[in-house]
Amino acid sequence: MVTEYFIPNPYITPHALLGEGPTYVPSTDELYFVDIHRQTINGVALPKSNSTKSYAATNDESAPAIEVFEKWTEGASKVRTTKYSEPIGVLALTPESPEKFVVGAKHGFAIAKFGDAELKYKVDVYKSNSEKHSIMRFNDGNVDSEGRFFAGTMMQEWGETGPAAIGTFYRLDPDGSVKTVYDGCMIPNGLCWSADGTTMFHNDSPTKTVWKYDYDMTTGNPSNKRALIKIEHPDMVPDGMTISAQGDLFIALWDGSRIVQHDSKTGELKAIYKFPAEKVTCPTFGGKNNLDELFVTTASQNESLDYVWSEEDAKKDQGGEIFRFKVPGHSGRPRGVYKGDL
Repeated sequence: MVTEYFIPNPYITPHALLGEGPTYVPSTDELYFVDIHRQTINGVALPKSNSTKSYAATNDESAPAIEVFEKWTEGASKVRTTKYSEPIGVLALTPESPEKFVVGAKHGFAIAKFGDAELKYKVDVYKSNSEKHSIMRFNDGNVDSEGRFFAGTMMQEWGETGPAAIGTFYRLDPDGSVKTVYDGCMIPNGLCWSADGTTMFHNDSPTKTVWKYDYDMTTGNPSNKRALIKIEHPDMVPDGMTISAQGDLFIALWDGSRIVQHDSKTGELKAIYKFPAEKVTCPTFGGKNNLDELFVTTASQNESLDYVWSEEDAKKDQGGEIFRFKVPGHSGRPRGVYKGDL
């Protein structure tokens, strides 16, 4: 039986348009995330004490309950925000985080100092391609155990036919060089590695597939691409993704109001975590106690820049907020840290 849970309330209510890139900083017990449409990096120091409530599985009384963090009433007012001149899709930790991140911005890899609105580009990947320079942006990515930062690009806007497969999956090495890992991406998302570093997982959202690769930690090159998980529902697509220390993948399903938990070796679906928000975007592990909590970003039903949040809308959908809960029997691993010069 696939165990199902419902997380009834958000933890922090920043009312993001497109909340993404949740990044936990263990040294300071802080959570950072981006709002891609508003072009912001947002950070919050987590309180030392929190209230949680236990919820049983909705379909299996014998399954372990989950601990859901109740809404932090002051949380939204504690969120600090830095607005940039262009969208940022993903954050990578550095030895100087949270003061400095390497980010996947619109045109390439850049240094973002939190509190300073200026982006300092390390590499503009489309500098010599004027057409792509205007229509592409970076989306999701991650850092491997050797300090290499991978991130992929996608079209910033598209029509009814969907995004074209003209994005690229890049790797920023610690020496500052950029390598093309592969071309032909549509919406690259959800990058992570097995605990031993020999397997890489990645999805390209419109393909509705989580892909599995052999991974060479010495070279940073993936190979032997094959499908691990296929999302069969016609409306749901895989978005952000993380992996637990115990080896399960936690995949956000855009337009699915859920995160699904799959075995990373077999692809078996093990659990479903449902939310009162349709557009679930990205999970990450965090928390002072062995990274045993899952933070989840979501997007608003209305992603327009002129949208104004309302309580009436929130009664229908709580997208744009951040959820926090403990997954029974699972915890995270420390995120990779970019090892290059800043």
